[in-house]
Amino acid sequence: MIFANKTLTIAIAAFLLLFFGLLPALQAAEFSADMEISRQGKVVATGKIFVQGELTRTEMNQNGRTITVISRPDKGLAWSLMPQAKTYMEMPMDQDKEDHYSDNLVKEMKKRGKKVGRETVNGVACDKYEFTEEGRKTTCWIGVKEELPVRINTGDSEINYRNIKVARQPKHLFRPPAGYRKFALPNMPGMPGMPPGGAGSMPGAGQR
Repeated sequence: MIFANKTLTIAIAAFLLLFFGLLPALQAAEFSADMEISRQGKVVATGKIFVQGELTRTEMNQNGRTITVISRPDKGLAWSLMPQAKTYMEMPMDQDKEDHYSDNLVKEMKKRGKKVGRETVNGVACDKYEFTEEGRKTTCWIGVKEELPVRINTGDSEINYRNIKVARQPKHLFRPPAGYRKFALPNMPGMPGMPPGGAGSMPGAGQR
């Protein structure tokens, strides 16, 4: 049962990483915000996000469990922390993959998208941008004052940011805490990039 619970937690964390590929390199600024993720109009997770340049840390709460994902494009790695067990899983990130938005999201939206209006979202005056790529429409509301994403909608899924606070973020937020051990998981179906032998056999495993 313990293994099954750990597997479920890791699968959810992997889903968040893979589905919300917009999270890495959200914005060049440093800020924190409350975050809410909805799918098909239903809130599926809440939490916080911390951003320092291209580094991001998301702390998600789902069904009483805390899932923390640290994205480090600079190292080509992402760490999924499991605070309840004080363990983490290490996953590779493709530093060159375009849909990771290696440039900040605001510039990408202004370059690729079309400004379609101005709306107040989550109490923030925003410019609204839209663009379609490979048949998938993305709408992004960007704060007029701070130029930070306030809402991202990809059709049946949406991310909302509230209580955005622009400030320097502590460096320790963007690495696994001392005392956490790496959790190696055998290959799981549906997890792209996971080689036979599990997370412990992936390139870069053990590097910090």
